Amino acid sequence: MAEQPFTDGTHRGGFAGLSRRIGSGAGVTAVERAGFAAASVLARKGQAGAAAKALAAVAGAIVPDGPKRVTAGGLTVLGTGPGAWLVLAERPSLVADLAASLAGVAAVVDQSDAYASLALSGPRLTEVLETGVRVDLHPSGFSADDVAVTAVAHVGVILWMSDDRETVTLAAPRSMAGSLLHWLEAAARPYGLVLDAD
Repeated sequence: MAEQPFTDGTHRGGFAGLSRRIGSGAGVTAVERAGFAAASVLARKGQAGAAAKALAAVAGAIVPDGPKRVTAGGLTVLGTGPGAWLVLAERPSLVADLAASLAGVAAVVDQSDAYASLALSGPRLTEVLETGVRVDLHPSGFSADDVAVTAVAHVGVILWMSDDRETVTLAAPRSMAGSLLHWLEAAARPYGLVLDAD
């Protein structure tokens, strides 16, 4: 059945309606992050500094100059590359606001329906992530608010750590949500998985 378009401005998550429990126990809990607007921001040639300054004015905080997360002014800004950021917010006007504020210094592209995102936590999260994540998530190498653009079981993702290091959030292309879920179910089955994606 074809996916029905949404006309009320709501962004439906890539895992919507897939809530489930796999195995016994709750070694890993996955909660879908949906309903937010997202925009990729890419500085124009020679404008990385100006783009960062303009984006900082919107966020009300200095934005990352590398693979870091900053949360301020109702925005989450993820550094994804040189002069490149992914901006998330529960603000329907996010893309228009950014496009107006960064005109001439950065390209702003609406990514609101492009990503499927899961916040992962639980007592066995480390063991599950070790089966597919290609980044060393030990505290000595990956701190709170660090960001990685990497792959999980051959699926390209943006990954970031919460302030308390208890939650890792993965954002993958929406078209790859099924593959990401397949990996997560297989990796978490020995410990138990609870997926909340309503």
